[in-house]
Amino acid sequence: ISILSDALGQPPSTSLSFRSAGIFQSIPRHLSPWSLQQIRTKARGNEYQPKNLKRKRTHGWIKRIRTPSGIEVILRRMLKGRKSLSH
Repeated sequence: ISILSDALGQPPSTSLSFRSAGIFQSIPRHLSPWSLQQIRTKARGNEYQPKNLKRKRTHGWIKRIRTPSGIEVILRRMLKGRKSLSH
């Protein structure tokens, strides 16, 4: 056995616990495998910043009435029975 272990470059008393620890040898010592589980990216969910003027200009009654597709939107909402047809 000692001849075989010398040829492989391993000590003869290598146990399974040391071999399984080889998985973590590629990770630097200051980083644990648990710190690599969460990767933070750009914050999401803060896209809507309400502005009444922008809302009225984009979705308001005057904007809807001025365009043919806007009139279609209002008519669809009327047919559906919406109380509020536009902003």
